[in-house]
Amino acid sequence: MSVDDRQREEKRQRRRTIVDAAETVLDEKGRDAMTMADIADEAEVSRSLLYVYFENMADIVLAVTHRGFRSMRERFEAAARQHNTGRAQIRAIGDAYVRFSREKPTLFRLVAQFESRAADPDESSERVRRCLAEADRGLQVISTAIRAGIDDGSIRQDLDPRQTAVTLWGATHGLIQLAANKGSGLEKRYNLDPGSLVNNGLDFLGRALADQDRN
Repeated sequence: MSVDDRQREEKRQRRRTIVDAAETVLDEKGRDAMTMADIADEAEVSRSLLYVYFENMADIVLAVTHRGFRSMRERFEAAARQHNTGRAQIRAIGDAYVRFSREKPTLFRLVAQFESRAADPDESSERVRRCLAEADRGLQVISTAIRAGIDDGSIRQDLDPRQTAVTLWGATHGLIQLAANKGSGLEKRYNLDPGSLVNNGLDFLGRALADQDRN
């Protein structure tokens, strides 16, 4: 490895260390309470060094958000690879999204917060554009599974893969948020188990995708 290659690798590793530290502090304190000093202490670097790699706190949070989108997309891909039909892949992707929300709640919240804001790629920072691109790759995994299902007959042929992918993502996200934020109220008022609500919702979406003439 040349000196230049070694220096580039050291910079990449230092950047990863800072993002790791930010994710840890976000898990422990949340976005509103986190400070640059907290991140520097966790990463065991000086606060001034943080600004060598990132413009400000928002830039660091976006780097963690990008990690969240990448983790989500990788989970979608792994889930889809385990099944042969498009409809089965879609259900597996939905389950993977639910697990992501439970296993990585901080990353899930950052992804949700990012998606709740309108962002124009042509008027955004490089970090925002990277998040948008990674979100598009995650959506493409869903679209590809839908297209596969249309081709193999497990999903209706009258559906547009991209539009349906957005609909499924939104519906699944809504179910997860509903169960997380209002689960106890739903259980008390309507005797609805939050976990069953999400699972039954995914079942419902799967049936809505099915080609009724062949399933």
